[in-house]
Amino acid sequence: MSTGKAQPDIMPFLRFRLDSCVCLEPGLSSAEVIDAPTPLTLRLDVGFDGSLRALLAGRSFSVFHHAERVEDGVRTTLAGGNFVVPGPATADHIVVTSAPISTGAAGSGADLEIAPGYHAGTYRILTHVHADDSDIRPIVSAFHDGLVVEIT
Repeated sequence: MSTGKAQPDIMPFLRFRLDSCVCLEPGLSSAEVIDAPTPLTLRLDVGFDGSLRALLAGRSFSVFHHAERVEDGVRTTLAGGNFVVPGPATADHIVVTSAPISTGAAGSGADLEIAPGYHAGTYRILTHVHADDSDIRPIVSAFHDGLVVEIT
Protein backbone atom coordinates (compact mmCIF):
# COMPACT_ATOMS: atom_id res chain seq x y z
CA MET A 1 0.00 0.00 0.00
CA SER A 2 1.54 3.27 -1.07
CA THR A 3 0.90 6.72 0.26
CA GLY A 4 -0.21 9.74 -1.66
CA LYS A 5 1.16 13.23 -1.97
CA ALA A 6 -0.40 16.20 -0.24
CA GLN A 7 0.22 19.83 0.52
CA PRO A 8 0.92 21.78 2.60
CA ASP A 9 3.73 20.03 4.44
CA ILE A 10 5.16 22.77 6.62
CA MET A 11 5.59 21.06 9.95
CA PRO A 12 5.41 21.83 12.79
CA PHE A 13 2.67 24.20 11.59
CA LEU A 14 0.48 22.28 9.16
CA ARG A 15 0.64 19.05 7.19
CA PHE A 16 -2.07 17.40 5.09
CA ARG A 17 -1.51 13.64 4.72
CA LEU A 18 -3.06 11.20 2.29
CA ASP A 19 -2.08 7.95 3.98
CA SER A 20 -3.77 5.37 1.75
CA CYS A 21 -6.41 4.53 -0.81
CA VAL A 22 -7.59 0.91 -0.75
CA CYS A 23 -10.19 -1.16 -2.54
CA LEU A 24 -12.69 -3.01 -0.35
CA GLU A 25 -14.78 -5.96 -1.44
CA PRO A 26 -17.79 -6.84 0.75
CA GLY A 27 -16.74 -9.27 3.48
CA LEU A 28 -13.02 -8.74 2.92
CA SER A 29 -10.75 -6.16 4.49
CA SER A 30 -8.93 -5.30 1.28
CA ALA A 31 -8.85 -6.79 -2.20
CA GLU A 32 -7.42 -5.79 -5.55
CA VAL A 33 -8.97 -8.62 -7.61
CA ILE A 34 -12.76 -8.41 -7.73
CA ASP A 35 -15.11 -11.03 -9.19
CA ALA A 36 -17.77 -9.27 -11.28
CA PRO A 37 -20.55 -8.41 -10.55
CA THR A 38 -19.37 -7.88 -6.97
CA PRO A 39 -19.50 -4.17 -6.04
CA LEU A 40 -16.50 -2.53 -4.43
CA THR A 41 -15.83 0.59 -2.41
CA LEU A 42 -12.73 2.75 -2.21
CA ARG A 43 -11.55 3.90 1.21
CA LEU A 44 -9.34 6.94 1.58
CA ASP A 45 -7.40 7.65 4.80
CA VAL A 46 -6.34 11.28 5.25
CA GLY A 47 -5.22 13.41 8.15
CA PHE A 48 -4.07 16.85 9.27
CA ASP A 49 -1.18 17.48 11.67
CA GLY A 50 0.48 20.52 13.16
CA SER A 51 -0.18 23.41 15.47
CA LEU A 52 -2.37 25.26 12.91
CA ARG A 53 -4.69 22.39 11.93
CA ALA A 54 -7.52 24.05 13.88
CA LEU A 55 -7.63 26.63 11.05
CA LEU A 56 -9.04 23.94 8.75
CA ALA A 57 -11.75 22.71 11.16
CA GLY A 58 -15.14 22.92 9.47
CA ARG A 59 -13.68 23.17 5.96
CA SER A 60 -15.13 20.80 3.39
CA PHE A 61 -13.23 18.70 0.85
CA SER A 62 -14.31 16.63 -2.17
CA VAL A 63 -12.81 13.31 -3.28
CA PHE A 64 -12.78 12.03 -6.87
CA HIS A 65 -11.51 8.69 -8.18
CA HIS A 66 -10.47 8.61 -11.84
CA ALA A 67 -10.35 5.08 -13.27
CA GLU A 68 -8.50 4.21 -16.48
CA ARG A 69 -8.93 0.76 -18.01
CA VAL A 70 -5.46 -0.43 -18.95
CA GLU A 71 -6.58 -2.66 -21.85
CA ASP A 72 -8.01 0.13 -24.00
CA GLY A 73 -7.58 3.46 -22.17
CA VAL A 74 -11.27 4.01 -21.42
CA ARG A 75 -11.59 6.51 -18.55
CA THR A 76 -14.33 7.26 -16.07
CA THR A 77 -14.66 9.45 -12.99
CA LEU A 78 -16.20 7.97 -9.86
CA ALA A 79 -17.46 10.18 -7.06
CA GLY A 80 -15.46 9.43 -3.95
CA GLY A 81 -17.45 11.44 -1.47
CA ASN A 82 -16.63 14.41 0.68
CA PHE A 83 -15.67 15.23 4.22
CA VAL A 84 -15.52 18.10 6.67
CA VAL A 85 -12.38 18.50 8.75
CA PRO A 86 -13.27 17.85 12.40
CA GLY A 87 -11.75 19.64 15.36
CA PRO A 88 -8.02 19.26 16.02
CA ALA A 89 -8.46 16.36 18.47
CA THR A 90 -9.66 14.03 15.68
CA ALA A 91 -8.28 15.66 12.52
CA ASP A 92 -5.27 13.35 12.45
CA HIS A 93 -7.29 10.44 10.99
CA ILE A 94 -10.27 10.86 8.67
CA VAL A 95 -11.77 7.98 6.69
CA VAL A 96 -13.71 8.68 3.49
CA THR A 97 -15.50 5.74 1.86
CA SER A 98 -17.03 5.92 -1.61
CA ALA A 99 -20.51 4.77 -2.47
CA PRO A 100 -20.62 1.23 -3.90
CA ILE A 101 -19.01 0.98 -7.35
CA SER A 102 -20.48 -1.63 -9.67
CA THR A 103 -18.40 -4.10 -11.67
CA GLY A 104 -19.43 -6.21 -14.63
CA ALA A 105 -18.81 -7.83 -17.97
CA ALA A 106 -18.35 -5.85 -21.19
CA GLY A 107 -21.54 -4.01 -22.10
CA SER A 108 -23.12 -4.48 -18.67
CA GLY A 109 -23.30 -0.76 -17.92
CA ALA A 110 -21.32 -1.22 -14.69
CA ASP A 111 -19.06 1.54 -13.39
CA LEU A 112 -16.03 -0.68 -13.99
CA GLU A 113 -16.47 -3.11 -16.89
CA ILE A 114 -14.23 -5.78 -18.36
CA ALA A 115 -13.03 -4.56 -21.78
CA PRO A 116 -14.68 -6.17 -24.84
CA GLY A 117 -12.69 -9.20 -25.98
CA TYR A 118 -10.88 -9.65 -22.64
CA HIS A 119 -11.41 -12.02 -19.72
CA ALA A 120 -10.54 -9.37 -17.13
CA GLY A 121 -10.39 -5.61 -16.84
CA THR A 122 -7.49 -3.87 -15.12
CA TYR A 123 -8.03 -0.36 -13.78
CA ARG A 124 -5.53 2.19 -12.56
CA ILE A 125 -7.20 4.44 -9.99
CA LEU A 126 -5.97 8.01 -9.56
CA THR A 127 -7.59 9.79 -6.62
CA HIS A 128 -7.55 13.50 -5.94
CA VAL A 129 -8.80 15.56 -3.03
CA HIS A 130 -9.45 19.27 -3.20
CA ALA A 131 -10.85 21.87 -0.87
CA ASP A 132 -14.33 23.09 -1.71
CA ASP A 133 -13.49 26.60 -0.49
CA SER A 134 -11.72 28.57 -3.23
CA ASP A 135 -9.63 30.53 -0.72
CA ILE A 136 -7.69 27.44 0.39
CA ARG A 137 -8.03 25.21 -2.71
CA PRO A 138 -4.66 26.27 -4.23
CA ILE A 139 -2.71 25.38 -1.08
CA VAL A 140 -4.54 22.41 0.49
CA SER A 141 -4.89 19.43 -1.85
CA ALA A 142 -3.75 15.86 -2.34
CA PHE A 143 -3.60 12.94 -4.77
CA HIS A 144 -2.94 9.20 -4.71
CA ASP A 145 -1.79 7.25 -7.76
CA GLY A 146 -0.87 3.83 -6.41
CA LEU A 147 -4.01 1.68 -6.70
CA VAL A 148 -4.60 -0.92 -9.42
CA VAL A 149 -7.63 -3.22 -9.36
CA GLU A 150 -8.59 -6.12 -11.61
CA ILE A 151 -12.17 -7.07 -12.44
CA THR A 152 -12.52 -10.75 -13.38
